[in-house]
Amino acid sequence: MPLASVVILLLEAALLPAAQFQTVPLVDAPTLGNRNAAVVMIEYGDFHCPFCRQYARETLPEVRKQYVESGNVLYAFRHFPLQIHPRAPDAAVAGLCAARQGRFWELHDRFFRAPRAVAPEDLEGHARAVGVDLQKFRTCTRAGVARDDVRQDVEEARRLGLRGTPGFAFGLRDGERVRVLLSLSGAQPYATIAAILDKLLAAGGTGR
Repeated sequence: MPLASVVILLLEAALLPAAQFQTVPLVDAPTLGNRNAAVVMIEYGDFHCPFCRQYARETLPEVRKQYVESGNVLYAFRHFPLQIHPRAPDAAVAGLCAARQGRFWELHDRFFRAPRAVAPEDLEGHARAVGVDLQKFRTCTRAGVARDDVRQDVEEARRLGLRGTPGFAFGLRDGERVRVLLSLSGAQPYATIAAILDKLLAAGGTGR
């Protein structure tokens, strides 16, 4: 059976009363698309993960075009730097601090367009290139609060059962929280993501 069909069977089995599922917050998460969309897709990513780089370059643009730009799906990002990438937490903190200046997606795209994982000593140069205020950026990256926030994202990913990156959580928005109905670890083909989103759009009453 094709992977997309297996995922849909799992998703259909998962559409149980809301109390059966975890909810996760949207507050402070960088997002793309309609903040009022009923369906939410959350990526848990690692800026040093080659599979995240591949997903960002090859699959995410199509997801944005078909689902996010249409206003049907809200796309959010959380940080999940893996232990096997010891310098990834620095990049995650940089992304978080850029987000606090409204420049997350510009830095996200720049990191993944780079030919290799961005080294800690190059983070400020990339941040400068996307227009962040460097003084505020430095203050943010040196504060313990930013690393604590990244750790909270990692803990959230693990609570959802994610074991690798990119990881994804799909669900329905409930105010400023998301009721997660399905989570998947690892880069997924566009066809699988589209099948899941179509199912959720139907479940959320906003079918394509």
